[in-house]
Amino acid sequence: MSIYADLLEFKRGILGRVRRDMASLSPPAQKAAAVDLEIIESQMDGYQQRLDLWYRRLWDLQGLWLDPAGRMVRHKGHEIALTKREFQLLQFLLDHPHRFFTTTQILGQAWADPALFPEEVRNYVRRLRKILVDLGIPVDLVNKPGRGYSLVFHPD
Repeated sequence: MSIYADLLEFKRGILGRVRRDMASLSPPAQKAAAVDLEIIESQMDGYQQRLDLWYRRLWDLQGLWLDPAGRMVRHKGHEIALTKREFQLLQFLLDHPHRFFTTTQILGQAWADPALFPEEVRNYVRRLRKILVDLGIPVDLVNKPGRGYSLVFHPD
């Protein structure tokens, strides 16, 4: 898993440098660089899909189980019923492990409800953090300024 994460970070660095220098290139070089960017982004998609697969497998091995019908989360013999929005937020973050999402992205992708306010996201994050701790799930729901929120697995 760390290899895929390292590859993604390396490719992000390359993308940043190419995008930064793009304007200073000649038109033919810009055209070639644009093709390279597409290739790199495609490779990154593949790395991210593999990384997500391994994180989902890791969750299975840790005994985490979600019941969408009853909005229940179970971990090692303990279970808690979640509200609809708590469950949707947890499911969304589990579907995208170790990826960061801004408040706006969460509103649009986890709930698709523009009527909610950013403060409500923070409230649900706080509630979900408590649930994760209460169940002893080995994960942190972190917030990095400028990047957003993410579930980050840590070993037991």
